[in-house]
Amino acid sequence: MRSERGFTLIEVMVATAVMAVGIASALELFGGSMRLASASANQTRALVVARSLLDEALWRAELEDGSRSGSVGRYDWNLEIYTTERQFFGLDEGDGFGFEDDTDYMLWEIAATVRWTEGSRDKSLRITTARLSENF
Repeated sequence: MRSERGFTLIEVMVATAVMAVGIASALELFGGSMRLASASANQTRALVVARSLLDEALWRAELEDGSRSGSVGRYDWNLEIYTTERQFFGLDEGDGFGFEDDTDYMLWEIAATVRWTEGSRDKSLRITTARLSENF
């Protein structure tokens, strides 16, 4: 009697099940990485919108208190500009900086908020900066 070589039906079924679990895990991992890449791209676009709003406000010759809003594609934005309390601590008249009092300059706070929807979740990004300008 000669011995037959090969796999039994049970061995083939176990190998197929292990391979199916491996493929399903790889597909889930791929789907998760695609979701993360999409979320990262959305946040990067929102950051570009917010940064361009701040840059536009910073380059203005004169600023005014107030807010304005609008949308760019699927991103809704809001820009707020307002004066804040300013104090120049430790600067005296004779220190060489030329600040005689704190009314010579105005400190502005500029904040850009961008909102968008990602799947079923509402997302937002807010960045702020400040600008010091002479009080004319």
